[in-house]
Amino acid sequence: MPRLATPLAELQIRKAKPADKAYFLPDGNGLVLSISPAGRKSWLVRYRLPDGSRPAPATIGHYPTMSLAEARVKAVEVQRDAKEGNSTAGIRKAQRGVAAAEGAEQGALAQAQAETEQASFRAVSGRWMAEKRPTWATETYRKASLVIDSYLVPKLGDLDMRNLETKDVRPALVEMAKDTPQLARKARQYVASIVDHAINEGLRPDESRLRLDRVLPSFRSGHMPAVTEDDSKLGDVMRAIDAYPNRVVRAALILAALTAMRSGVVASARWAEIDLTTGEWRIPGMNPDGTNRMKTGQNFSTSLPEQALVVLKEMHERNMGGECVFPPQGRQNSMHLSRDSLSKALRDMGFQGEHTTHGFRASLRTLGRERLGIDVDVLEAQLAHAPKDEVEAAYARVKFREKRREVMQEWADYLDMLKAGGNVVPLRRKAE
Repeated sequence: MPRLATPLAELQIRKAKPADKAYFLPDGNGLVLSISPAGRKSWLVRYRLPDGSRPAPATIGHYPTMSLAEARVKAVEVQRDAKEGNSTAGIRKAQRGVAAAEGAEQGALAQAQAETEQASFRAVSGRWMAEKRPTWATETYRKASLVIDSYLVPKLGDLDMRNLETKDVRPALVEMAKDTPQLARKARQYVASIVDHAINEGLRPDESRLRLDRVLPSFRSGHMPAVTEDDSKLGDVMRAIDAYPNRVVRAALILAALTAMRSGVVASARWAEIDLTTGEWRIPGMNPDGTNRMKTGQNFSTSLPEQALVVLKEMHERNMGGECVFPPQGRQNSMHLSRDSLSKALRDMGFQGEHTTHGFRASLRTLGRERLGIDVDVLEAQLAHAPKDEVEAAYARVKFREKRREVMQEWADYLDMLKAGGNVVPLRRKAE
């Protein structure tokens, strides 16, 4: 004797969730509830024709538009009409309903597929990049594009951000960390921000951030190489720069060392920003295209010590009417010197793994404090680190402008002393 189906209950129907494939919940007496991968719930009824054949089940309605009770009544009507053969209108209507249901099912599947594509890591990361682009410096955007397009999208691009978990991301980050640990750290930061973007778009609940803090294996470094302890080594760096054959690159490196500005800002310096008379470099916070020039996006000015004015005046004499202080070299396809030229020059001088262009910022922050006794707040103001709030930012600009002029000349003199191989002694100590 065939096993009878257990009748369905309303609660059971409401809680039925979609799966990868369509599945069926029988109610008994030929009535079945079909749940599609898109979550559509349809009532199907099996019936016999007078000749005893069993055509494909007829779709008689969809839940919750048609309730369980209504579906049971309709199922009985269809089965009766089919068996008696004296009223085929209901059967034809049911068969037309099958075709309509199939069309609706295909439409629902297409919509579900489109929603899945829009919720993919590839699509969400693209929207995140587009949102961030106006607030990023060009180099920041370039680095993010490299990490996203070359490392993350090939591994995670098709994953659905609606149910992305830490375990899905970890293998890609760990693999990156084997060869490019610094980029892996950036990638972890980007993934966390992309997940936040998905939360803001309503694709994920607010509490669904990933736990990425301990995903990467620990490794030494974490900072760009910089001379921060050995004064004599910094003297070696300055002597090597002074002897570097390319005059444009040499001048840019000297300006980076004397002002501790970021390499991208130095390489893209424009004559319109520099006042050789007053010895002031006023750097716009934003580029003409709306992207960040300074990391904070805020206008910034730094004094130019006498040594910086010497190299800038030399560049000005060599200038052929160009807009940029440091013209592109070789085959560089840009309006100004590439920041990578500065890093390459230091590598060619033999300082790979010991010092970078960005490292002059760390040198000033550490040696300026320890050797020259420069106040930490003055150093932070010179490095253009973002203050905690706008009031503090305005206060720092006003309070430390003249102080920064003094200490940056002292820093330049200190570098000259190291370059000359002089004895290393504290030049000034902070008052107790």
